[in-house]
Amino acid sequence: MGTSTEAGARPGDDGSAPAPFEVRPAAPGDAGSFVEMWKAVVAERKFVRTERAPHSVRYYRRRYFRRSWTDDQASIVAVSGGRVIGHLNVSREESPVTRHVASIGMAVAKDWRGHGVGSALMAEAIRWGRQFRVEKLALSVYPDNEAALALYGKFGFQEEGRLTGHSKKSIGYRDEVVMGLWLIDRAAP
Repeated sequence: MGTSTEAGARPGDDGSAPAPFEVRPAAPGDAGSFVEMWKAVVAERKFVRTERAPHSVRYYRRRYFRRSWTDDQASIVAVSGGRVIGHLNVSREESPVTRHVASIGMAVAKDWRGHGVGSALMAEAIRWGRQFRVEKLALSVYPDNEAALALYGKFGFQEEGRLTGHSKKSIGYRDEVVMGLWLIDRAAP
């Protein structure tokens, strides 16, 4: 299982001391706060594929937060003052021919973006991948999400292609940029 780490702090809005946050494997007690954060991110209709958040706290508690650090997947949260301010899920592909790959999905609360939460979550996901001998991490991102593209580039993710019109949202079709990060040295094809 992963360890809790002090990951960073958000500047105080009133000039006070920064609010600390920690990054750790999710626990069942995080599910309620996670659902609040997730619904707010989904309501923005901008950064994640879905435009609905229909699942209950119970669903997330059972599906993602009960066994949150295994060789198949990790559900990682960033928490400040008991509030989930970011979440990253990384899960290994199921097919035997792609089992060496794990896919990432991440969301950060709007008021915490740009304060190191995404970096702390990504660092923990990479640590999980190395611990369980994942060879490659993969993700997709909308091409206008410049902050996310910069974050992924900072960690060494490379653009591998573009899925044209892959998401059909209420605002229309959206392309997705596919990115990957090899965690092993591999011979050139």
